[in-house]
Amino acid sequence: MPDPRPETRRTAYLPPRAAKARKLILRARLGLAWQLAAGLVAVVILVAGSLLLLGGGRPGAPWVRAAALAAVPDGSVAEVPAGPGRVVVVDRRAGLQAFVTEPGPCPVVAAAAGFARPCQGQAWDADGTPARAGTPALRRVPARLARGDLYVDPGAPAAP
Repeated sequence: MPDPRPETRRTAYLPPRAAKARKLILRARLGLAWQLAAGLVAVVILVAGSLLLLGGGRPGAPWVRAAALAAVPDGSVAEVPAGPGRVVVVDRRAGLQAFVTEPGPCPVVAAAAGFARPCQGQAWDADGTPARAGTPALRRVPARLARGDLYVDPGAPAAP
């Protein structure tokens, strides 16, 4: 009587010498599906790497480009626009600090160790705390440099 089970061909075996290492020896070639899958994985890795390199290390949302670094040289304070109804005060006198405030008729400038807006008589100390009554506080925000540009996160809570 014939065997009812269909004859199956083994595609891999475990030789006695490779038993310890558990190395399977393939007897048949891998099919076209394996080659296509390997090619697809290679393309995905290539595209992901290209996107990473083309991004150039620039931060994404919620970071906003405030200015080119050349616009704020070392040792200076500058005011740059940051969208409607707000400006960023960048302080590069001792490292990098950024503050958000409302625009005024004249820019915020360096004054001793702090900041001032002379045309309105407003003044702040180095951490953005008002030095005079009636002056709104400068809100410190995170800032970072990327590829020659200054980026700030204007919606972040006040930085310490």
